[in-house]
Amino acid sequence: MLVVKRLPIIFASVFFLQTGEAQHNNSWFRGTVSLAATTKWKVDAELQHRRQSGIDNRNIIDENLMYSFRSWIHYQHSKYLKFSISPFAYYSNYRIIRNRYDENAKPIEEIRFSASAEFQHKLIRQLHFIDRLAVENRMFTGAQPDALRFRNRIGLRYDFNTKFKTGIYQEIFLNMTGVQGKHYFDHNRLAVQTEFQLSPRLKTEFAFIYITRLPLNSDQKLYENNLYLGFVWNLYTIKR
Repeated sequence: MLVVKRLPIIFASVFFLQTGEAQHNNSWFRGTVSLAATTKWKVDAELQHRRQSGIDNRNIIDENLMYSFRSWIHYQHSKYLKFSISPFAYYSNYRIIRNRYDENAKPIEEIRFSASAEFQHKLIRQLHFIDRLAVENRMFTGAQPDALRFRNRIGLRYDFNTKFKTGIYQEIFLNMTGVQGKHYFDHNRLAVQTEFQLSPRLKTEFAFIYITRLPLNSDQKLYENNLYLGFVWNLYTIKR
């Protein structure tokens, strides 16, 4: 069991050893307001901002990368299965900065609709296996064609107690339409994540995410280090 508890530390060490190949460093910030209507139904409103390093620096808050607003409706079908739908999301996506021209490029606006199913299975004691399948319909402004994207996340989560959880996961993103050739591969995420329940209504999340990405305007893969910080505020908690 000691080995299980040390898994996130082991994986984090492996990820950081890979960052010698990385070409980019980013920071992700997310705030979510959540309202539990019943024991099974919940709605979320989510604001997100991502920043990126600039030319010849590793400053993870140097330049804009993305702004977004997203809404979610969640249905907890059972203890082990949750269905979610995002009826509306708006994204303002800035270009990944790899040269001086990218710094002045205008952001691309995106409207997104998403649906997902998340399954979790208890393996031993506090250790859970997580599998999340999702599909996203992405509609862009400008010349970029709309795309249908599939994503699948698998991972392990260890619950030390009700207030402290940590885990590891891998998530692959595949473009089903709107691209050609090798660009059916969008990107892959490897992550270590920790959750702290600061109070009955406030939770914070920390993560390190290592991304292998294939930009649409390039045949060369891009490697990214991402530090993530998120807060979830529950407006109302249903007593179970």
